Amino acid sequence: MRKQATWLTALLMLACSCSTWLQLVQANDDSDEVMTMKMSEVVDLLMPFGQSCDPVPERVHLEEMVLNKDDASHPSKCFRRCMLMQFELMPEGEKLYDGAKTNEMMNMMFPDKEEQSRLITAKCNQASGLTDECEIAHSIAMCMLREMRVAAYKIPEIKD
Repeated sequence: MRKQATWLTALLMLACSCSTWLQLVQANDDSDEVMTMKMSEVVDLLMPFGQSCDPVPERVHLEEMVLNKDDASHPSKCFRRCMLMQFELMPEGEKLYDGAKTNEMMNMMFPDKEEQSRLITAKCNQASGLTDECEIAHSIAMCMLREMRVAAYKIPEIKD
């Protein structure tokens, strides 16, 4: 249970940077074991993080973020941005993720993919021409998720 709690903390932080926390995933590629969570469980765990956001997100916004909807609403994108600030992965006023901290989170979860993770972060964490911090946070997250799927990271879908 303690290992699961540690994984959950890491996954929540990584959620902000690349949206891969949809389920608790074993980082070991030799293992096919996947610990899953239901949507309601994940949203309930995220609710307290939203209380310090402005505006405070509604449940539907958290669900959109968890589902990694490419066309998420602006409040959902802003919740992702708020969490990034809380975990110091995208400090206030910044237009990019903190590459070192993002890589550290990815390496905690996927230690066998350090070089791939670094390349994904570098590729997606580039100036996009966007100016809205919520849009930037979402855009980088979606890019990282796509790249991680292409690189065969174990990212199962969440259960309803």
